[in-house]
Amino acid sequence: MPAVKAAPRTRRPSRRDSDSTQLILPQFRPPQLASLERRVPTGDGWLFEMKLDGYRMQAAIAGAEVRLYTRKGHDWTRQFGYVAPALSRLTGGTALIDGELCAIDEDGRTNFTLLKNSLDGSKPVVFYAFDLLEQDGEDIARLPQVERKARLEALLTNLPEDSPLAYSDHIVGDGEAVFRAMCEGGFEGVIAKSPTARYYGGDRSTAWLKIKCVQRQEFVVIGWRPPDYGVDNVRGLFLATYEGGKLVYRGGVGTGFSNKMRQDVWEVLQLIRTDQPPPVVGMPRIEMRAARWVEPRLLAEVEYTEITPDGLIRHPSFKGLREDKPASEVHLEDARDA
Repeated sequence: MPAVKAAPRTRRPSRRDSDSTQLILPQFRPPQLASLERRVPTGDGWLFEMKLDGYRMQAAIAGAEVRLYTRKGHDWTRQFGYVAPALSRLTGGTALIDGELCAIDEDGRTNFTLLKNSLDGSKPVVFYAFDLLEQDGEDIARLPQVERKARLEALLTNLPEDSPLAYSDHIVGDGEAVFRAMCEGGFEGVIAKSPTARYYGGDRSTAWLKIKCVQRQEFVVIGWRPPDYGVDNVRGLFLATYEGGKLVYRGGVGTGFSNKMRQDVWEVLQLIRTDQPPPVVGMPRIEMRAARWVEPRLLAEVEYTEITPDGLIRHPSFKGLREDKPASEVHLEDARDA
């Protein structure tokens, strides 16, 4: 399958401050988000990348100085300090790189649950770089996607074999074949990108489309179901999303937990426990009577097969808790029919 390459561009001198001795660290930018799509776009007018299962992250680099920012601009350099030394050796100038921080399981797949246990800055993780927004003081977010990727690939050449940095490669066209291969390999899906589009920071753009092998997203945890026997763990979680500023009930999840995970989740829930139920719409009374409540600010990553006509998730499976997104931004993702 052919790969699109852009002509190399002349590198500008690195941006420096008034005394021309200190490189200026690029500032965080609101990331571009992909729109959920049911069908894989056809034709050669799309680039296809593997959909990664991790934390969205921006790497800001100024020589040896590095900062890692979450999708909301929080500094998580300490949590993912494992990749910082490699980033500090990447360029003598400046760069702002968009990517995904992932943990890799023994089968070679990105694993979100494993990533949740790798937040101490020392456990092996991989930063998959897929876009370049600034380089040596030049704002290149306005350039076409294919040019940005070509410059990013050049920046990541000659990395050591054991580097925790990786370039997120792409394939041009053959989207259906790429998607089938991802699903058969047990991966989450693909991201389709327009090769001619600029970077639309802060927007959920149709220049980037995500097509999933299975449905998966974050939900707001509003409470838990206690176990039938024993204490200090959970039988399941009650979930919701924010729609029009209101919490809407989406069902519960009771599978996907190991025994240790049930205990770990219970301990986290005790930190935000409350006696007052949140104002959630659509939760059956029988579920409300069984629930133990928490403040609605914790997120659970859940995989499911579909949304039922009454708005509930079907066949859900718990994948982990996450902290990189505000609860108020969690809405039910809706794939377009087109």
